[in-house]
Amino acid sequence: MNTDLHYEEVLKVIGLDKNRKDMVVLGALLKAQKDLTDFIDFETLRKQLAKDEGSRKGKDPLIYRSLSWLEKEGLLEIDKSSHKHGYNTKISMMERALEKIVANNVEILEKELKQLNSEITKLAVMKERIGSIATGLIDLAVGKREIEKPVFAQGWNNILRLFDDKVFNGLKKGDVIRFTLDWLTQRDYMNPERLKNIEKLYEIGVETRAIDHDRSEKNVRDNLKELLLQWRHKGYKMGYRVFPRDDATYQFLGRNDEGIVLVVSESPLSATWLSRDSNPELIDSAIASFDKDYEKGTDLADFEG
Repeated sequence: MNTDLHYEEVLKVIGLDKNRKDMVVLGALLKAQKDLTDFIDFETLRKQLAKDEGSRKGKDPLIYRSLSWLEKEGLLEIDKSSHKHGYNTKISMMERALEKIVANNVEILEKELKQLNSEITKLAVMKERIGSIATGLIDLAVGKREIEKPVFAQGWNNILRLFDDKVFNGLKKGDVIRFTLDWLTQRDYMNPERLKNIEKLYEIGVETRAIDHDRSEKNVRDNLKELLLQWRHKGYKMGYRVFPRDDATYQFLGRNDEGIVLVVSESPLSATWLSRDSNPELIDSAIASFDKDYEKGTDLADFEG
């Protein structure tokens, strides 16, 4: 079987369809360049688009948006040294950009494949337990299923017990703990006994993801940075990213997408365990907000501040 792919198919796979507006703009730039070293001004580019597309060339903001995207992806460069900006692209630039785009797409597809495999595994388990699942469905439909109630705790020691009972208890390889750092102090998470217990979780393959909104004390962050490097050297999956943020957001410690210990007050320090059953919308919102900040954040090992 011929496994060779036409280049148009490959480009379509990575989101660079020839009919996409960004690609049309890139094509117009290439046509307008008499030489690959030429920087083309916006007026010349717009005239070329008018030749190529006529009235469909689009308004200036749409063209600028495409130019901005192409620059962000590394498919063109902009000379901003004069009042009129110049635009240029060349084969070497495209090669570098495509390498990056392909690598990013492979990473995304691998994650999606991993998720699909996980879903297939769950469905395979369901196939073996159809009887009990059917019973559970009936119970859920008629309202017999008991929903886990929220659990409230006040004071640091009581909240620690809540962590142990609802988040850390029964963790296994592949589980993910998410937690924000804004509400914690050095005393809270640099306690030697607590660190020893956390290290045991890393040893069995648990992953942690922490987000710091740049409100922590600098000496706390320095201590955590040293610990981060030590534990990563051991192969532990310890994530810590800094994403400066001034507005209020969820403060919590969560276990996978099963539930979170949500901080409801910092004075007095109070928190509530919320399971997915009790409030799925809030759980999803808190995790989505966390993941968005985490994705944009800078790894602590690279953060200067």
